Amino acid sequence: MDGKEPEMEFNLLDEPWIIVKTKTNETKTWSILELFEHAHEAQELAGELPTQDVAVMRLLLAIMHGAFVTDEMETADDAIGLWTDLWEEKRFRFDEIKAYLEPYRDRFWLFHPTQPFYQSAHIKQNMDEYKEAKTKKETVSPENNWKTVARLVGDLFQSDNKQRLFPTRTGEAQKKLTYPEAARWLLHLNGFDDNSAKMPTPKGVGYLGQLGLLYAKGRNLFETLMLNFVLVDDRDEVFADGEEDSKAYWEKPVCETIEREIPQPRAQKDLLTMQSRRIFLRREQGMVTGYLLTMGDYFAKDASLLNEVMTVWKRDKARNFIPKSHQSDCQIWRDFSSLICMKEDKGNRTPGIIHWLQLLDDDIGDIKPLHLCIVGASYDRKSSAFLIADYIQDVLAINASLLDNMNEIWVQEIIGVLSRTEEAVKGLGRFATDIAEVSGDSMQGNDSTKKREIAKFAQEDGYYHLDQVFRRWLLGVDPDKDELEKKMGEWLLIAKRTLLRLAQEQLNRCSETAIVGRGKEENEKNAIKAFRKVTYHINRILG
Repeated sequence: MDGKEPEMEFNLLDEPWIIVKTKTNETKTWSILELFEHAHEAQELAGELPTQDVAVMRLLLAIMHGAFVTDEMETADDAIGLWTDLWEEKRFRFDEIKAYLEPYRDRFWLFHPTQPFYQSAHIKQNMDEYKEAKTKKETVSPENNWKTVARLVGDLFQSDNKQRLFPTRTGEAQKKLTYPEAARWLLHLNGFDDNSAKMPTPKGVGYLGQLGLLYAKGRNLFETLMLNFVLVDDRDEVFADGEEDSKAYWEKPVCETIEREIPQPRAQKDLLTMQSRRIFLRREQGMVTGYLLTMGDYFAKDASLLNEVMTVWKRDKARNFIPKSHQSDCQIWRDFSSLICMKEDKGNRTPGIIHWLQLLDDDIGDIKPLHLCIVGASYDRKSSAFLIADYIQDVLAINASLLDNMNEIWVQEIIGVLSRTEEAVKGLGRFATDIAEVSGDSMQGNDSTKKREIAKFAQEDGYYHLDQVFRRWLLGVDPDKDELEKKMGEWLLIAKRTLLRLAQEQLNRCSETAIVGRGKEENEKNAIKAFRKVTYHINRILG
């Protein structure tokens, strides 16, 4: 800093920094207090990236836990009662939220001499002390510690030594950020930072980057925040938000430790505001021009993360449940069994948000359709730095009645027909490799690798053509009106016709060489035989 800026500047409670889309499709920027006062008038959060919106959403949810949950809420019935009362008002109790936040106003200054928001004012001194102790040499020049804002911006996210080919920001925009921009990217960096050299020692990507994030979306921002305001765990026991030792980031004393292993919090407002990085922003003449960054809080490698409600799950080799990362090449509906499962079986565990929505079934039945959203960062796992390679976002619309425990058989049947569909699509992939082989396509290098690539391309094409038709079919599933067997048969017929059409199109594109084939007598292979094989396979699997 040049010393001219005031000690305390840009309070996030009052200054506009959160981007929202209104019901008239306008984009507006609101402060925290303004958002809670007008959330029912907005459609959704509308920041630069879906991952940024999730980071902001978790901050807002933590405030809700702090404002509304007390130690008087002891049972699941108490929790559902509180939630229902809030839901029926169709807007937030603004006075209660404001009354909760006012005592912590000093903790929401983006720039503060001792306790800047989501930052560590002591980080510079600790970094120098660490380097000096490690190298036993003269302390490194302070300027060598600062990172440029080009690495802070999530949709730019480039190395200081490697320029991105097609940056979204150019010129001076890569060197400076406004305070509202910096506030949003500060939350994003804390949650989704990569694993590149962090002092003292890299301990993995940011906490949110380790999750397969899942949330529910309502008809407006108020509903979205309320749907994700989860108050009980999968055993229907209330979380500890009302207890004295369960605190949000701003309710705790400032932590002066650079790196710290912590147990997973049971309180949601504690977990929602986890500081997996220590960050400090540099400002010059009203703009943010750089930042310092080190490791922050982290969990032990074998720690259970089961208190996290906004993730899907899988089993690891030790048969423990761990967060399941989303795959950028896999549509959300193909992982239906991870999103919606009624009980722990076949390696599945119900996400906390889904379990909560099942408890609220009577209250949310009028939301048609209910949107389930997945969000995540895809990391380059071939690099030790785990640099961010891409961002993942997808939405699945369903009839909320599917979450009713009375309709468990419907969920199991949908999972079943999807499993059959997957097997049929694999047949389409094998057909593509058969066609390539009889066409005389060169299999240079590793033949098995080339075959896998051909099969994967054909399968992805199959899923591409099934994507929209499945989404429309699923949205039309109404357990209260439809016949189970008839509805499942409807999808199997759609899938069969789609995949057979794609196989026919592949056959039609075959060369004369492929039609004639290769080999002799009983070992002869050609496109016609391959087509008959895939047709039999698809009919056998899909009925």
